[in-house]
Amino acid sequence: MKPRLPQPGPLNVAVLFVDLVNSSEFASVLGLREYAEYLDSFQHACLSQCRHFFESVHKGKYQQGLDYRVSFIGDELVVFLHSGRDADDIYQLACLAICLKCAWLASPKNTERIQAGMGTVDIACGIHFGSVWANPQQSGYDLRGFTINVAKRIETSSREGKNFHIFLSDAAYKRISQLLRNLLVGEGMVLPMKGVIVPVGVYEIEDSFIDPYKRLDPEFSEGFQNVARSALESNACEAWIHSCLQVWEESRNGKVTDECFELCRRTLKSHPENAVALYFIGQACQERKDPERARLYLEDLTRFHPTFADGWLLLAEVCKSLGDAPSSRKAILQAERHGIQIEQTD
Repeated sequence: MKPRLPQPGPLNVAVLFVDLVNSSEFASVLGLREYAEYLDSFQHACLSQCRHFFESVHKGKYQQGLDYRVSFIGDELVVFLHSGRDADDIYQLACLAICLKCAWLASPKNTERIQAGMGTVDIACGIHFGSVWANPQQSGYDLRGFTINVAKRIETSSREGKNFHIFLSDAAYKRISQLLRNLLVGEGMVLPMKGVIVPVGVYEIEDSFIDPYKRLDPEFSEGFQNVARSALESNACEAWIHSCLQVWEESRNGKVTDECFELCRRTLKSHPENAVALYFIGQACQERKDPERARLYLEDLTRFHPTFADGWLLLAEVCKSLGDAPSSRKAILQAERHGIQIEQTD
């Protein structure tokens, strides 16, 4: 394998750090053997999912070493992606982070906790983009730079998140903000970070329409479906689990099932602004020939999340079915305004 850089020099890289939430607390109460087994389970889930993501889902797109590297630093996963497609590299790491959350949710350790009546253990993720110093090696690069330190600090900060616990740095978010269609990101925050003098802005992923069904390692597929349903009964605030399961089931079935319809209803009682629940309950009402009710839900969706283009697009379809051409046209214009290109037909 011939490295892209013939000699040492700067390299643009997207970096993902992943760690267990509350890992220190677990280390303090578990015995040495139990904690080692806990970390082994975490590492297995991460490495298996990363392998599937790069070698199966994106087969032929990336070369290990040349385009990406996956490794553990202590008990933390770090993924470097530097294919030269900067915006896509950042987006793919966001997709991978969501898949890693699903894989870890389905792990035997979380299954055991659910069966014992306990809540699941989550992971936190930080994504950053910047330049590092790359020293070409036979199988890739040796990477050094403050960008890596900042990515680690962003992951640490993400543990205080309120939704997906996935933080994007300002540098990462700005490169993909105009391209995002299936991720909803919250308002920017400037957080103090240990060892980082210059303020770093971060954005949390608030909701996701990324399809884990197409990206999750089959080893975790059945476990994810089972554990996700059980987890929603015990983790009252884990709306991210609902979002991933809802998108998964709609992709798998090609429609919103009755079970998922009811799941949307329940989720909206505790999370009335949840984008995935509002979108799919609107779709479910439309599928069940109830466009008036669909319109109510979708008007809520577009009010709470006015930049979500696909919400406007579905609202346009519903308004058209109701014979309200002006409202349908307005919704189409809003969808176009927020990034969707629509071909007009007479």
